[in-house]
Amino acid sequence: MASFTWNESTLSADCGTLEDMAERFEDTAALMRRLAQTGFAIKQQEGARKIIHANDEIFKSFGFVIEE
Repeated sequence: MASFTWNESTLSADCGTLEDMAERFEDTAALMRRLAQTGFAIKQQEGARKIIHANDEIFKSFGFVIEE
């Protein structure tokens, strides 16, 4: 199953203002909704959260690299 690790600790580390942070969170929320609507899911694995999809081709179509 195609997956990558989701680490939100760096999501807003480079944002210099609250407005920058808000924009980043809004963009991320839109992407997460799109992923959910396309069949992606989240799975806890060894203390990390993985974003997964059963179809490698759909996974790759988003530009994600499959973690081995």
